[in-house]
Amino acid sequence: MARWSWWRLFFLVLLLFFSSSISFAQQLSRSQITTLFRLQRILEYPAALNGWGNSTDLCFLPRSPSLSITCAGNRVTELSISGAGERLSGSFSIDSLFTAMTRLPSLTILSLTSLGLWGPLPAKLSRFRFLQSLTLTSNYISGKIPPEISSMAALASLSVAGNRLNGTVPAFVFSLPSLRRLDLSGNLLTGQLPAALSCAGGLSFVDLSRNRLVGILPACISSNSSAMAVFAAGNCLSSGDPRYQRPSSECTDGAIAAVLPSVAAATAGKDGRRSSHNVGFVLAIIGGAVGGAAVLGMALALVLVIGKTTSTRIDGAGGGEMKPAAGGTTPVWASPRLAADERRPPLPGGSMGSLGLLPPRAFTMEELEDATNNFDASNLVLETSLRQVYAGRIHDGSAVVVARLKLNQRSSPQRVLQFIEVISRLRHPHLCSLLGHCVGSGGEMAGSIASVFLVLERPSNGNLRSHLTEWRKREVFKWPQRVATAIEVARGIRFLHTVTVPGISGNDLKTENILLDETLTAKITNYNLPTLSNKTPSHGKGASESPLSLFGDSSCAQIQSVEEGEKEDIYQLGIILLEIVTGKPATKKKELATVKVQLEKALAEEQGTQGLKELADPTIRGTFADDSMRTAVELALNCVSDDLSRRPSIDDILWNLQYSVQVQDGWATSEGFDVLLSQEPS
Repeated sequence: MARWSWWRLFFLVLLLFFSSSISFAQQLSRSQITTLFRLQRILEYPAALNGWGNSTDLCFLPRSPSLSITCAGNRVTELSISGAGERLSGSFSIDSLFTAMTRLPSLTILSLTSLGLWGPLPAKLSRFRFLQSLTLTSNYISGKIPPEISSMAALASLSVAGNRLNGTVPAFVFSLPSLRRLDLSGNLLTGQLPAALSCAGGLSFVDLSRNRLVGILPACISSNSSAMAVFAAGNCLSSGDPRYQRPSSECTDGAIAAVLPSVAAATAGKDGRRSSHNVGFVLAIIGGAVGGAAVLGMALALVLVIGKTTSTRIDGAGGGEMKPAAGGTTPVWASPRLAADERRPPLPGGSMGSLGLLPPRAFTMEELEDATNNFDASNLVLETSLRQVYAGRIHDGSAVVVARLKLNQRSSPQRVLQFIEVISRLRHPHLCSLLGHCVGSGGEMAGSIASVFLVLERPSNGNLRSHLTEWRKREVFKWPQRVATAIEVARGIRFLHTVTVPGISGNDLKTENILLDETLTAKITNYNLPTLSNKTPSHGKGASESPLSLFGDSSCAQIQSVEEGEKEDIYQLGIILLEIVTGKPATKKKELATVKVQLEKALAEEQGTQGLKELADPTIRGTFADDSMRTAVELALNCVSDDLSRRPSIDDILWNLQYSVQVQDGWATSEGFDVLLSQEPS
């Protein structure tokens, strides 16, 4: 009898095992799978959705900074996708996108950031009855906020920052019954908010900064309080600190019309670039057919065409003017002047809000202890009177930095949460961005917070300096990779200069503080963070009066103004460019002076570019187009000019670096066809 009981127990356990296995392996419904693959096509196959196949279990894909899918039963309940910011082609339809997404009716969290979406928000958003969080930051979405959103009763967080929304702000967005967080920053919203505006009872965060709003803020969002953080800088408001508002002339109908996107701009994207590349490809084939001499002619024509195309298309802006270089003899292209809101980078570049990253989360102290081996001294990177910085690795294997910021006893929990809200917006593909935080209680005063722990990215492929000096890394770090890295650093700097009002400048920029990940994507570390202030912040000013550099003291303490800080960042970027070109550090004044004289002499040569080739890092000789290198060198010399007025803006720098890439691409194409021709039988 006992033996029979054991057999019954065995079969029962076996049955439970198979039941749980079948439940675990349960797939999404066919319609949900079809919808996700349809989204892949509509979004034009972003990198985050590559590699999907018929056998891919979409519910069990590992979470990554660019993709997260959560399922319950056989339905998708959370979907977060981030891209690189490039505008989708003219055939994209935002209406088709959300029509497809309505086949995921159980969504509670939806985040589509930096995917290049364009067009007006469709009214069918209201069909997501269970949606609690909607994030559409850093796209090209235009038009008015649709009134149908007023029926989204479950919505607790709405973020459409960094788009092109226009018109007045409807009153209903503030009174959605479940709303706690509202971010409309970085758009083209106009007019005056209703004086009798009613706010939802749980609303605790409102960001209206960098729009074109006028008048005064309604009473329910008129100021920061222990229950609500409000940011409204960069408008034309008559309330708040006037230093952080635009001139009223910038909020007139004419000024707003000047920055609204045209139909052509809205539809120009991948199609335009594809047509340019296709023309170059066809011309190269024709050149190959008529012989080697014709190829050389077509290569020259291609470079000229690309130069012309660059001057009218880079960053989607037309025109441009020539600027004298530092020595007064070498011209440097100046990009068309852009309004402050226009300077946010919707090329892969970003704006306020998360770009290419999932929203930050709250970590537990146990998670941080596991990540740092109980804050073991062997993981301690830096310790000062204000902070301790540890290297660690969180549960999914990602390398991180855990920074403990020590607070004084007067720091209230609400002020700390407002501080975290501010720094959570410093997220960009080319910054070591915030992944999350943990608030440590303690202190002698009841209700105080003793410390805040910040968890940031830690790319583990070395810094830019190591890729320029270590021979194994130098061998694969040729000119195309180097100029691409320079563009990424410039985009990170532009984000810092425009993400807040005033911008974040005077950063500690050097090759040791530019980290590279496994794909050689550059990320700036040790940029300035706002410190926690006990004063009530002005609108949009946040707690940003005194900057904090996590890994050391930056030069910001000596900077007298934001403009000087930006010029100092341009100077440091110029030194980075010189090191990228020569492979040698030029951080000391004597070294820098010597390099400048040598390069200026090489640029002055009337015939050829032999001097530049000799000064370039030997590792990259033969991998660059002469004009591409010349453009980068001219730009670097302007950046390090002692005359502040000659230093280019960050937009000018991006303009010229992208021109350098276009020339390099044309040269590489012609070189490739020359190789093919040389291999043909005679």
